[in-house]
Amino acid sequence: MNPLPPDGVSVTTQHNDNRRTGANLLETALHPGNVRPDTFGKLFSRPVDGQIYAQPLYLARCPIEGHGPRDVVFTATMHNSVYAFDADDPAASAPLWHASLGPSVTLPDANVGPSGYRDISVEVGVVSTPVIDVERHVLYVVAFTKEQGAYHHTLHALDLSTGWEALGGPVRIAATVPGTGDGSAQGKLTFTSNRQIQRAALTLAGGRVYVAFAAYGDQDPYHGWVFGFDAGDLRRTGVYVTTPATQRGGIWQAGQGLGVDDQGNLYFMTGNGGFRPDGSELGDAVVKLTPGLTLADWFSPFNNAALDAADADLGSAGPLLIPGTRLLLGGGKEGKFYLLDTGNMGHFHAGSDSQIVQSFFVVTPDKNTHHIHGGAVHWNFRGGGGPWVYVWPENAFLRAYRFTGGTLQTAPASTSTTTDPRGVPGGSPGMPGGFLSVSAHGDDPATGLVWATHPYRDNANQAVVEGVLRVYQATDLTREVWNSKMKALAALS
Repeated sequence: MNPLPPDGVSVTTQHNDNRRTGANLLETALHPGNVRPDTFGKLFSRPVDGQIYAQPLYLARCPIEGHGPRDVVFTATMHNSVYAFDADDPAASAPLWHASLGPSVTLPDANVGPSGYRDISVEVGVVSTPVIDVERHVLYVVAFTKEQGAYHHTLHALDLSTGWEALGGPVRIAATVPGTGDGSAQGKLTFTSNRQIQRAALTLAGGRVYVAFAAYGDQDPYHGWVFGFDAGDLRRTGVYVTTPATQRGGIWQAGQGLGVDDQGNLYFMTGNGGFRPDGSELGDAVVKLTPGLTLADWFSPFNNAALDAADADLGSAGPLLIPGTRLLLGGGKEGKFYLLDTGNMGHFHAGSDSQIVQSFFVVTPDKNTHHIHGGAVHWNFRGGGGPWVYVWPENAFLRAYRFTGGTLQTAPASTSTTTDPRGVPGGSPGMPGGFLSVSAHGDDPATGLVWATHPYRDNANQAVVEGVLRVYQATDLTREVWNSKMKALAALS
């Protein structure tokens, strides 16, 4: 975990912490009583030069050259820009600093994604959420560029005060490893930037920065790659490939970062690809690596082959490591939760998943898809009967499950009643469902809020569409206390 500055509550990594709980439990101002239309709303906005796929980060009392300490929002764009904005001053419209990381890749591009690829529009630059290292006073970020016809992924370490390159960076991301899988030559696999998308958020742990890769629209050949870099000098410390003798097995997780336990072990979930029951090929799997990127443990569902055949990626969401336990919770496109013991993840069991702690569908299978994207979030509050985990699948309502006795109760503890303007359950007609976070003052049930973003009216599967931010009372999801459309809807009534 990253140390926090002495003043304020900072968000230095995707989903707030390396267990990916999505929780800010140091919130002292906002609660269900004052997040309402007459007291809460947008204060100001800032223009940037491209679309934003990365989660913005926030650092309290960050020293900025020429400005002194400021509360700063950092955001990265698909135009390969990183901005530092004053978080408090509505009049400070100009960025505190702006870094340009090279030419982005304009789409369509015959070398990036299959013909007709529309999962990303306009351009590809910084796709993933960066990570802040408070100790070294840098922001790590990966940019995708096309320079003199060549494609590159490059790791940058930007000084938080100036946006200038630091730690001897930037460094190109490259590797050649043993492998006979798709795209190999003479028993070697070479990382090919234009075949690999860097979607999963960067992860900082144990003095290393970890960078994971998947693919653009399953355009072969590609594999799941994880790179480790020394956080001090950006020297590469390790490489792991999910499918060295087969194909695919990308790590995208709808943008979520790798999970990290107290011993520094890494956890992630892979998409469709080659699989072998001995663990040598791990498509559609939950994977545990040591800090040095060697395989430590893994799990894959009994219906791995069916998931692969149906393009039902297990890795459409990332793992949540349940605080205070050694349990991991994850789910994917099948709409099923898997609860695993990270000390014995279960590997593969033909015919059933009876060897793991628990599995169940979060929504009863029907004609609709109920993919889980981005992962569940977690809060343990007084009187809750155990921690609650929150998830918002496609074509379904936001729901919370109670964790008690080492497992999840399979009936939701609470469910929202939100519908979209056409009456579609869940407030969204489809992809990608809702992306969540929780704020509260510790375990005080009177302070808990669930924050959710999702498309408004339209499906965001292959288009950039209008979105909506919704806020719910965390102990009772039938109480939507605010959403970003309330003022607009009131004006039309």
